[in-house]
Order: sequence, then structure tokens, then C-alpha cells
Amino acid sequence: MASSVLIALREPFVRMGVEQTLRNEPEFTVLGHVDALEGIVPGVAEHRPDVLILDSHFQQNDETLMAAVMEKHGDCRVVVMVDHTDEECTVRKLLAGPKDRWPDTDTLNNLRECCLLAFRESAKGCLPKGSDPDRLLSALKAITAGELWAGPGLSKYFVELVRPETEEEAPSTRLTKRELEVIGLMVEGLSNKEVAGRLGLSEQTVKNHVARIMAKIDVRNRVELVLYAVRERLA
Repeated sequence: MASSVLIALREPFVRMGVEQTLRNEPEFTVLGHVDALEGIVPGVAEHRPDVLILDSHFQQNDETLMAAVMEKHGDCRVVVMVDHTDEECTVRKLLAGPKDRWPDTDTLNNLRECCLLAFRESAKGCLPKGSDPDRLLSALKAITAGELWAGPGLSKYFVELVRPETEEEAPSTRLTKRELEVIGLMVEGLSNKEVAGRLGLSEQTVKNHVARIMAKIDVRNRVELVLYAVRERLA
């Protein structure tokens, strides 16, 4: 089954090149394209693509974009396309330093055009806009197979840098703002339908949130979820 792709790139020529490459590849189906920031989240919500190819400029201009995309479609795999080349990537400078030191928040906030920031914000892949078609396809095939893509020789470092922190942090810190809102209403005793009405969401969307919350905090049912929320003071 072909993986569906939504393209959100600013420059028309880059967008056309990516789209043409994917249309010639039977493993991928292009759902459409978005060329403006305000159309990205609605586009993801409407099309629910397997993969979103995202221009780094959109990510820079809206610090909540990645979180909003994940909230609308948590299974979407985001590939960020950047202007710089591999040789220019700030990540290489960071990797040359101590391997046991994760950059602090201030450092990350200054890396507005860096693969590291993209990965930190849930992206599954990052590659230059000047990449040739074969490399683009390799990146997309890798992330649809569940891997991370950060270019030649870099992927393993991202796996080492990103995953350990994810494994060590408390499950509650990985919950989104919307998921915490859902938990708060569940603690009040509201049903999925009532939560949906309170938050202006569909009942199915609430069910999806609940399923992801349970997976994140490793509980089996709503009772365990509520008990966990009360114990951890999430609501």
C-alpha cells in the first residue's frame, strides 16, 4: 500500500520538483500541497497524510506548528526540508562536542535553521532542499519504515541523542496541552462525548487522544488513567 504525502513547501520550483519525483514513485501517493503557513494544520486535519514534507521556514515562523500537527494527526511523520547543506548544518558542530551533553533550551531556541531543532520537535527526518530525487526517496522510505533520517552518517547520532532523553523523561512530560485538557475533564467524570462537546472536538478525536494518552503513560483503561492523573497531579 502506498504511503500518502502532503507537501508544505514555500518555493514553487522546489515544491514542483518534490511533487514530480513522488508522482513517479509507486510507493507514494501525493495528496496535494500547501504553500502558506495557515493552511498546514487544516491540510493535515483534512488529508491525514502518512508523511508531511515541511518547509523549515514554516516551522521557524510558528513555534507551535509541530505540536499542532501532532495534535491533529499523531501518526503523521514529518520530514523537514532546510535551506542549508549537510556541510553547513549546525548539528555537525554540536556532534563534535561532548557526546554526553545535550544542548540547553537557549541553545536550541537559537538553532532556527537546524535539523536538531526539527528532531527535538518530533520530526522524523531532515534533509536539504537541494537533495537529489534518490536521496529524497531514500529519506521518505526510511521514515515510513519507522527510522529516523538525518543524512549520511548522522542518523545514528540522532537516535543516540533523541531517544535516551525520551526514554528517561516521565510519561507525563510527553503529554500535549490538549491531552492534559482531556485528562482534566476525564478526572471530572466526563464521558468521551461530553469531553468532545466541552473542547469542540469530535467524539472520535477524543477517543484517539485517550488511546494515545494510555499508550504514553502505560495504563490499560480509563480507571487506571484517572488514578494516574490524580496521583501525578495532572488535573
